[in-house]
Amino acid sequence: MLALVVGSVLAPSAFARPEHRPDRFARFEAPLQHRLEQLGLSDSQQNTVQTLLRTHAKEAIRLQAELDTMRVDLRQLLRTDPVDVNSVKPALQTIAAKEVDIRMAHITLLHDIRQVLTPEQQKKFRTMSEHHHGCDEGEHH
Repeated sequence: MLALVVGSVLAPSAFARPEHRPDRFARFEAPLQHRLEQLGLSDSQQNTVQTLLRTHAKEAIRLQAELDTMRVDLRQLLRTDPVDVNSVKPALQTIAAKEVDIRMAHITLLHDIRQVLTPEQQKKFRTMSEHHHGCDEGEHH
């Protein structure tokens, strides 16, 4: 029963092989890149934004690897007989905290990008983001 409950928290991505799981950052970055292309960024702005995106990509990869490792450890905890329930809750809390770190990294990236934009670009970006159904807050992750 515990495995079913925890499995629902982790499924489907936790049990998928990493090479077959959709790239979370790509799902976040593609719509963002599309919106940025519509803003008419100057060369300087484009360079700054690309640096921010590269830095964020590296951070997202690192955080995702840590999360994947934590999920492997959790699966091992759940395979023991009997399951050490006292160890499962802290493991789940650690996983949840890492997921928060990933979402915060996305939100921080968006904040940093907005700082590069002119007030007019910020307004247009905000309007495009609102029409993109809240993707800026990481709802698609």
